[in-house]
Amino acid sequence: MKREIIQKAFANEEEYFAFEEKSELKHELYNGNLIKMSGVSINHNEITGAIFILLKTLLKGTNFKVFIEAVKVKTPLGNFFYPDVMVCHPNPQKYFSTEPILLVEVLSENTRKYDLVNKFIQYQKIESLQYYLCVEPEQQVVILFNKDADGDWVTETFSKDEDIINLPQLRTSFSLKQIYKPE
Repeated sequence: MKREIIQKAFANEEEYFAFEEKSELKHELYNGNLIKMSGVSINHNEITGAIFILLKTLLKGTNFKVFIEAVKVKTPLGNFFYPDVMVCHPNPQKYFSTEPILLVEVLSENTRKYDLVNKFIQYQKIESLQYYLCVEPEQQVVILFNKDADGDWVTETFSKDEDIINLPQLRTSFSLKQIYKPE
């Protein structure tokens, strides 16, 4: 997804939400700037869908909500982002959640730096967030940022079919094969 910055001032969140409802494109709100989001590749879409279905299945019967692409996350600094997949506590607002536990971004050439640096800096400020999963669509590589008991972020990289991603706060785990080669 390519990011384009558009300057637009909003008096409040409701103006931003009203703008988004009328817009044909999605826009993230980052440091007062609208960031226009454009199309995704077929690989990006397939992987995002596979992760959503996987998490929806694994978390069925729990109190966690799983959202895909169209629900925003709000950071403590008032920025709004559209993660590709989000798992959050059961009571999100109408347009967004402030309590995600897991955020997933499927990377691309155009978004890699933005997702791994800009968004991650903002995401780390969300108290409830335990996991940030960054997924490469063109090769089998997943980076998991995991908040440890001291609040520090630990990074693990996975690349093999049999590699298991453990998410103990969600009481679940899954293999890379389930993301890249779902049956």
